[in-house]
Amino acid sequence: MRKAVLVTGASSGVGLALCKRLLEEDHELHLCLACRNRSKAEAVRAALLASHPLAEVSIVQVDVSDLQSVFRASQELRQRFQRLDYVYLNAGIMPNPQLNIKALFSGLFSRKVIHMFSTAEGLLTQEDQITADGLQEVFETNVFGHFILIQELAPLLCHSDSPSQLIWTSSRNARKSNFCLEDIQHSRGQEPYSSSKYAVDLLSVAVNRNFNSRVWLFHQKPESLNPLTKYLSATTGFGSNYVMTQKMDLDEDTAEKFYQNLLELEKHVRATIQKRNHQS
Repeated sequence: MRKAVLVTGASSGVGLALCKRLLEEDHELHLCLACRNRSKAEAVRAALLASHPLAEVSIVQVDVSDLQSVFRASQELRQRFQRLDYVYLNAGIMPNPQLNIKALFSGLFSRKVIHMFSTAEGLLTQEDQITADGLQEVFETNVFGHFILIQELAPLLCHSDSPSQLIWTSSRNARKSNFCLEDIQHSRGQEPYSSSKYAVDLLSVAVNRNFNSRVWLFHQKPESLNPLTKYLSATTGFGSNYVMTQKMDLDEDTAEKFYQNLLELEKHVRATIQKRNHQS
């Protein structure tokens, strides 16, 4: 039976490179490209199948900064798959920093001028847009949209015999991604997916622009990895690639609080969307 792998943000950059490497590791995968731009995804699918004709490559259109899109894609994936073996949460954005001209001129005539130029503190600003869901675009794209996606895909991920492997690969949100997924809740009146009955492992947080650590994680057993550890790609002076570990600078209590806050936000957002759909 083919292993099924879902990769968000798969049409370019690290996501695309990851897809190529995964097919090199296992050329009979069922690789599902979760992309915002359908036409780009179709072109990527054609290229991947040309180089790996034994693979099965499909597409699901999803914009993780739009929760309606996430819900639609999740429903489609639940109808299409019986389970997902690996989920790479790769899609993410980062606003381009801009020079704050006002802060620059005010700083030139202050006592903090040396500190300002040595640290750039206050000189660079990033504007974060607000989405149609009323959330900051970076937060919804990099964190919350993926959180909702995993909540919706819980039936495909929770297996007592062989848990699915969730790998959060984006360097932009790694420090915020370490929420507890051992108690996935479905907030639609269904029985909760409790860790006493099912297991869902947040295997790792790979935080490097290189993707070697992502491929390495593809071969690891869930019980061998620590969810509070970053797995980073590194290269020796002789050009050999290897994976190094680094403990995350947060504890389990903080992760649990963050997870509970995400659950509360999920309830609020679901109620808001249902009300909006009912009114329309």
